[in-house]
Amino acid sequence: MKRECLNDLEKIEDEILESCKCVEKEFDFSGVSECNHCYFEKIEFTDAHFENISCYDVVFKNCDFSNVIWNQDTTFTGPAIHSVTFDNCKMVGTDFGMCSLKKVKFQNCVGRYVNFSFATLKEVTIDSCSFYNMILQDTTCKKLILKECELEALEILHTPLYGVDFTTDQIDGMKTDLESIRGAIVSSNQALSLSQLLGIVVK
Repeated sequence: MKRECLNDLEKIEDEILESCKCVEKEFDFSGVSECNHCYFEKIEFTDAHFENISCYDVVFKNCDFSNVIWNQDTTFTGPAIHSVTFDNCKMVGTDFGMCSLKKVKFQNCVGRYVNFSFATLKEVTIDSCSFYNMILQDTTCKKLILKECELEALEILHTPLYGVDFTTDQIDGMKTDLESIRGAIVSSNQALSLSQLLGIVVK
């Protein structure tokens, strides 16, 4: 069953949200499995049971996803997040582990410990975000774009990033392995820091 308008609703169960616009409202999303062609603004999803929901063509603006775990069942590949924009959202401890993200854009978002472990990122753009301690572990990345981001203490393990351009990003304190960083595009200063991290002596 589809619900086309969220106005005046307080709880939605076992429904597909379609063509909805929601600004500064509080809802319980438990039971919702899909969210398509929707716009959410100034929503705190922290206590909204917003998990295991597949999204297509959705915009989240000025929303708070702190401590939201998108995939609660770690035994299978999680929800599909397709053609979604996160604009100026808060993401502290937000977990996208084992999710599939395609054509997703994060812009002007702020967070710590954002987790993409075992996720699939296809045509994902992270633009002008401050994601401290972000985790990419055993992550599949295709056409990942990082632009002017603060990614201090970024952790990358077993995640090949060949061709990914870090030159406009702050990556101080990165933790990585040679397998992951081989072929990545970095500035001369970044290369020096990474060489030290990987135990390479530059004379």
